[in-house]
Amino acid sequence: MRGKNTIVEVAPLFTELELLHLVAAGDQRAFNSLFEMHQKLIFNIAYKLTQSRSKAKEIVQDVFLKVWMKREELQEIENFGAYLNRIARNHSIDVLRKIAREALRNVELKEAEMETGVRNTEDTIQYHETARLLQQALESLSPQQQKVYRLCQEQGLKYEEAAKELGISEGTVHTHMKLALKNIRVYLKNLDAMLLMMLFLHK
Repeated sequence: MRGKNTIVEVAPLFTELELLHLVAAGDQRAFNSLFEMHQKLIFNIAYKLTQSRSKAKEIVQDVFLKVWMKREELQEIENFGAYLNRIARNHSIDVLRKIAREALRNVELKEAEMETGVRNTEDTIQYHETARLLQQALESLSPQQQKVYRLCQEQGLKYEEAAKELGISEGTVHTHMKLALKNIRVYLKNLDAMLLMMLFLHK
């Protein structure tokens, strides 16, 4: 007789291969089972690349939506785990490229404002979407460019105020700010090119 606390392992009703055939035939319950089996894998891949829990959750939904939309092809897949890994990785890179392009657009708007002296009335990208990439770009700048950018862009100081804070001329602050935006723009363009290469290599 088994004790009260004995755990009895129950074999799964279907193997993964059987589930794939059921999903290919349009079985929603089998699809839900596949989702439960693999959602953590997709989330971990997406989070590792994006460093964003909200983005990773969105990617999980998008990946499985793609699986469902192409369910007829599932019977031809030999390694479903590798198939999901590739889709998750490629979609995560696509999301990163979108964030990088949004950050680049934001920087280009700031550069245009500096050139014209007119604040762009177009809504800028939400900072939280691009914060991590901008932080990485900032770390590639010289110490003085970083200080100027943080004072003027993050703390909202005017060039005159930043000049007094740093003990340099207002013109030097303007120069450092211009160089900082240019270098951030170059960094983000290079990042987008690198992500595109990664996407190409993992197709």
